[in-house]
Order: sequence, then C-alpha cells, then structure tokens
Amino acid sequence: MPSFFQAATLLALAATVVQGHMEMSFPPPLRSKFNSLATTKDNDMTAPLSPSGANYPCKGYLSDLGTPGGQSVVTFTPGQKSNMTIVGGAAHNGGSCQASLSYDKGKTFTVIQSIIGDCPVNGGSSFDFTIPDDAPAGDAVFAWSWSNKVGNAEFYMNCASVTIGGTKNKIRGMPRPRAAVAYSARPAMFVSNVGNGCKTENMVVDYPNPGPDVTRNGQATAPSCDGGAGKGPVGGGGGNGGGNGGGNGGGSGKPSAAPGGGNGGGAAPSAAPSSPAAAPPATTPATKPIAAPTSAAPTKATSSAGSGNGAPSVPGGVFITASPGGSNSAAPTAAPAPSPTTSRVADGTAAPTVPAQPAAPTGSPAPAPAPAPGTGTGGGSAGQLSGKCSDEGAYNCIGGSSFQRCASGSWSVPISMAPGTTCTAGQSSTLSITKRRFRRGGARRADTAWERSE
Repeated sequence: MPSFFQAATLLALAATVVQGHMEMSFPPPLRSKFNSLATTKDNDMTAPLSPSGANYPCKGYLSDLGTPGGQSVVTFTPGQKSNMTIVGGAAHNGGSCQASLSYDKGKTFTVIQSIIGDCPVNGGSSFDFTIPDDAPAGDAVFAWSWSNKVGNAEFYMNCASVTIGGTKNKIRGMPRPRAAVAYSARPAMFVSNVGNGCKTENMVVDYPNPGPDVTRNGQATAPSCDGGAGKGPVGGGGGNGGGNGGGNGGGSGKPSAAPGGGNGGGAAPSAAPSSPAAAPPATTPATKPIAAPTSAAPTKATSSAGSGNGAPSVPGGVFITASPGGSNSAAPTAAPAPSPTTSRVADGTAAPTVPAQPAAPTGSPAPAPAPAPGTGTGGGSAGQLSGKCSDEGAYNCIGGSSFQRCASGSWSVPISMAPGTTCTAGQSSTLSITKRRFRRGGARRADTAWERSE
C-alpha cells in the first residue's frame, strides 16, 4: 500500500502533467477548450509542435477553417491595441514569443509583435500588441509562437481564427493614415525546431528580424539560423514542368500523378512577337533578386501549382534564401523591341545591363524558351503567380492594386494594397509604392513614391 508521501507525490506529478506547458487562451485557438465554437477539442493544446514539422503550422488545425469549428472568434480593428493571454504551468524559464497574422490560411505569417525574453511566464499573463493601421481587412489567422528558453529544442504554436475589419479614426472620404512601416514590409515569423533546418536550444532567442514592434526583457542570444524555411520538414521532389504563356511548371505541393501540372501565369502572345525579351539563364541565379521589367502586362494571369517539392501543403512564410531550384521567367509578349534595362537590387546598386535580343525576321515567330523541369509556375511582368519561386522575399505587384511575396519557396496569395496607394507592376526585390495625394475639392497633387525592402 503506498504511503501518504508517495500518494502526494503522484498527485503533484499528475497536476504537473495536467498543467503541461503553456497555451493561448485569448484569442481562443482552434480546437481549444477556451473556444466555445470548437466542435473538436484538443486535450493536449500545451504540447509543442512535432520535431518533424508534420503538424506545422498551428498543430495542423487550419483544416477547420471554413467549418463551424473554424469560425472567427474575435474582430480586431486596425490601429487597435489588444493582447494575447498565455496560461499554463511550465514556462521553461520563458523565452521569446511572436504574434503574427496570416491572410492565406497559414502559408505565410507576418509578425505584428515580438516579445524577446520573459515570454511566457508561469501561471499565465497577457502580452500587448497593436494591429497595424494598414493591416488588410478580412478573415485572418492570428498565431502565437514561442521559442522556449530551457528544456528540449521545441517550438510552440497556437492559432485562432479572427477577423480584421473596420478602420480607426477614419474621416469620411479620407484614407486612414499610413503606417510608419508598411504591413507588406513587416518580417515573417521566426520558425525553428520543426525539421526546417533551424535549431534553437537553451537560449532566449534574439529574433534576427523582429519587426518594428518589439518588447525586450533582459539579454538574448542571436541564433545561428534566420528562422528556417518555415514549412515543416525539408523535403525534396520535383516534377516535369510544363506551362503555357511562358510559365515554368512543377510548382509546390505533393507530387501529382501526372508530371507537368503547372500553368504559366503569363499572357500567351496573340501574335508572333517581333522581338521577344531576353530570357535569363536558368543555371545562374542572381545573388539578390532583380526587379523584372514592367514594360508590358499580361492580358490574363491564371496559374495552378504542379508537382514539386515534398513540403507540406500548407507551408509557412519565413523569408530566407532558398537553394536555386527554379526561377520564374517572364513570358515573351507582343511588345515593341525592348531597350537595355537596368534593374535595381535590394542593396541599392544597379544590376548589370541586359541587352535585348536581335529582332526576329518579319513573319517568322521566334521560338519561346522551353520551360525548365521542376521549377515553379511562371507569370508575366504584372500577373498573379503561383507555385515555386527561388528569390526569397521578392515581391510581385499585380496591376498596381495588389502584391504577392516569395515566401518559403512559394508565391503567397495576393494581398491588397493599402487604400490610397499603388505599387509598380512586376517582380522586384523591393515593393515600389506610390501614394496618391489630393487637395481639398478633389484636385490631384503629385504622387509620392517610396520603396520597401527588408
């Protein structure tokens, strides 16, 4: 018969197990006991993500989005100050946390607040954040992520379905004030210890790119990696790409039964181009992404991902330099003969001048370059892209009204520009933004342009 001391010890251990690690209680996460809308409850919400990354992101619960259990639990207003509440009994001496938003169902996460040190704390506490003034309106996923200070090399993540809506202090007919740092220029979430090649252990992580909104508590250590691919396990795989309109097939996702499932996003020329633009060599990727020419926009930009790498179907969005596995080449368009183009790179230097190819004889169309196997779906200079990409962190402006970003080797879904702003169509290492300004009475003033890069 066990003694009283043994029984008390067992009860204490049981209480520790029940308390577990830490979890987010507000906003209430998907499948959480704190979420009254959840149709399925996770009794182990405090557990870290799998070291293999099999349940990254959000413990694999983003499949609930669009179902009754995945309905929005709270609405945040741009500019609104709010908080997230973290509870539990095993804070591992704290560590570092981030609050992030995703508008593409977990493919990419944008950081809105970083807390470096003392996050979380035993017993629970709340951490403040502010929704960026220019955060796009619509359905979103709010994520709390945690890199623990002591213990095993782990990564914790809880996610809630939320809505970003309304505006703060908006005068009728006037756009809301522009944020000091554009939402599109904010960094991606730091990810480690989920089979993505980035490991952090026994440290307070000093995020390499915490973003403009940071709370620092004590000393921290810079990790030896920049956040990993952010897409769970690193996998290989490739497909025989084939796309029309100048796109390269073989996008991301699980291998498909038939090779070459990718469609190029570029516009197929309706007539034989008299002098197609020069195609860059596929075997020599640039050290930094170079802006794509914007002389002609495609007439239509539709694409679908083909067979490709073995990453999970819902990858994350940490921007790092990926291996040169593919490129998105612009399709030839029926346009006047191009002149040599000098493109701007991220560090402000000029890229080498690219001379145009000689014009093809009249009446005999020049052959389009064959798509390289295993690369992502391509697109025109100002069209929507999808599938794999190699210029991590590069932007693609679509018609001036929305943009995408190359994140974790794949193009994100389009994100609308902030009201009163436009971007310069095409692919670039920076997002060139133009702000439209108006005098009273509707008279237009000169536009103001600036660029954002990381």
